[in-house]
Amino acid sequence: MHSSSSVPAAARAPRASCVVCAAGAAALLAPGLLAAPLAVTGIDFAPAVNAKWPEYGQAEAATLRTAIRAALAREKDCGTVPNGVGINVTVEDLAPSRLTRNPSLDVVHSKSLGGAELKGEVLDAQQRVLTTVSYRYFAPTITVGSVARDPWADARVAIDGFAAKLAAVCRNLPQQDHAAG
Repeated sequence: MHSSSSVPAAARAPRASCVVCAAGAAALLAPGLLAAPLAVTGIDFAPAVNAKWPEYGQAEAATLRTAIRAALAREKDCGTVPNGVGINVTVEDLAPSRLTRNPSLDVVHSKSLGGAELKGEVLDAQQRVLTTVSYRYFAPTITVGSVARDPWADARVAIDGFAAKLAAVCRNLPQQDHAAG
């Protein structure tokens, strides 16, 4: 078991209350614009990650896309933004904490330095980039890495940290960027 200090601060940060969420969402809205959940408009993998799918298994891409969508949906700090605002996510780097598909090795006892690097572009309704958010976490040592049997446990730490950082950025988006036509 690893100490809480091995988890990035952004992934451990307490979440805002619903009152603060409502106030933050209201502050983001320009007059006359309707609110909507932040839309994930795309989740892509960088060429370096795509080259790893033969080793990891192509089905793992769907698992990670689902994890990214779920982490972003859990972030209520960025739950309501003006209509048309969305995010394109790119997984720039990726490594599993455990084997994903090599039956000749012991999945329980084989362990790697897992994690992920993600980049997100927050786009307005006209598809202009409002801001870019990047986050990277890889277990620094085998002993600090996740003890979970999930092959993507450390990547999920990175995904959660990315989602928390994105939520913080969403709270601070300037109003005029949304209202510009």
